Amino acid sequence: MQEKINDIFKYSKNKKRLLELEESNKFVFHGSYGDLNILHPKQGYNLNKNTNVMEKDGDPAVFATNFSEIAIFRSLINKQNIKGPSCSYFGIKKGHLYFAATQNLIDAAKDKTGKIYVLDKNKFQPRNNIEVVSYQSVSPIEAVEVDFNDLPQNIEILQR
Repeated sequence: MQEKINDIFKYSKNKKRLLELEESNKFVFHGSYGDLNILHPKQGYNLNKNTNVMEKDGDPAVFATNFSEIAIFRSLINKQNIKGPSCSYFGIKKGHLYFAATQNLIDAAKDKTGKIYVLDKNKFQPRNNIEVVSYQSVSPIEAVEVDFNDLPQNIEILQR
């Protein structure tokens, strides 16, 4: 994280704000392309790679992350206004955040803006190494708008 703060001059005002909030360790982040006043628990789904079927992912929850770059990625790299097959994923590999998406998702993100909802970390519990959850509705402390230029720079392009 320290390298992000040292290189902060490279980032937009809004991305700088998110990185500063992340560094404080008091907040978590939820990325969306929509306007939200309250985040309500929703059912999450994951693709079962063996059956190629979407399956429920735990109980309904508000999903968020400690990493602002993941929230930025999720707010802009999504199936909103996408035609044809697409795929994206993110995680931690060898101690670093990694991101991947098909080219059509990257191209569509050029014309999108996203919202990063800043949430009180104390209202969430850890789910795994990149995700936290709340089983109650939560109100954002702040909403920060992001665009294509705020995306992480290390997105791998996936072949369809």
